[in-house]
Amino acid sequence: MKTSRILFTALIAVFAITLVQAQSDLRIPLTNPNAPGKLKVHSVYADEIYIKGYDGDEVRIVINGEDEDLEDAYNRNGLRKISSGGGGVEVTEDNNVVSVRTAPNNDDLDLEIWVPVNFSAIVHLTHGDIVAENINGEHEIKATNGDVEMINIGGSLICNSINGDIEVTFTSVMENAPMSFNGLNGDIEVSFPADTRFNGKMKTDYGDVYTNFDMEIDRTGSSKETSERNGVYSVTINKWITGKVNGGGPEYLFKTLHGDIEISKN
Repeated sequence: MKTSRILFTALIAVFAITLVQAQSDLRIPLTNPNAPGKLKVHSVYADEIYIKGYDGDEVRIVINGEDEDLEDAYNRNGLRKISSGGGGVEVTEDNNVVSVRTAPNNDDLDLEIWVPVNFSAIVHLTHGDIVAENINGEHEIKATNGDVEMINIGGSLICNSINGDIEVTFTSVMENAPMSFNGLNGDIEVSFPADTRFNGKMKTDYGDVYTNFDMEIDRTGSSKETSERNGVYSVTINKWITGKVNGGGPEYLFKTLHGDIEISKN
């Protein structure tokens, strides 16, 4: 049984890596369909990676890419271009962990990934947007240039976006699990169930912080860093806003440089 599993995984990987820029639909069976799973996606370029939880027992990956238009392609030395460097998608499954990798030069790709509801998502994307909906687990999302939108998710989340907004709606949270929502250039909007217990730690340098929770605010929290170079002393004070919600709980960190922070109850 294990030998056939490895063979199937290898065939999927070989098939997927040779895809041309068109639509393809892959169905990935799981080692244990009744157990929670994990989706790992690593991509440099993707217009959008969309992850959807559904009532199923396999992972379905719809790959959309635009066929290359060569009619008016660039000509060089009297030669007409008939193809350019393309890439594919590699998919493997090992013990309910489905890993998806795209070629680094694939800049017009859309991935639509359907997973069972009890799936954790670990997604690292350099250029493009990430959208996830109706999944429950321990999630880790990193976007460099793009927005992150998580809709009706459960569990816990570590989320980072350098150039883009972060928008998250939780239907449930994992008890005693810390979370982090970290941005640089973009707004952060996170919604939790009204009875969520947490200690909020919030900071934005060029923006405002909003909440409709009854939060016990402590505005005195700050950290100080002192350094010396060539006899010159430098002191930097970073002020944070901290507060307890529903009596307090694990730490939820919200930080951005240029943008507003909204923490609301749903």
